[in-house]
Amino acid sequence: MFDLVFRCRERMALVYGRVAPGPLAGARFAVPSPPPALPTGKPRRPGELARSRNGVSVRPMPRRV
Repeated sequence: MFDLVFRCRERMALVYGRVAPGPLAGARFAVPSPPPALPTGKPRRPGELARSRNGVSVRPMPRRV
């Protein structure tokens, strides 16, 4: 398939149009993003994480029946 794309790329660009290239793949990892804030208090739903003054707690998932 790639052989067809590279051989006919001018015709395919005319038919489908040209797309501007996006940012490089490593650009989004260049700036470190802050970790998401965890809710405080007790976890409400099973599998949910919550932050308390002692650390992070998780409500266990229910057993399979």
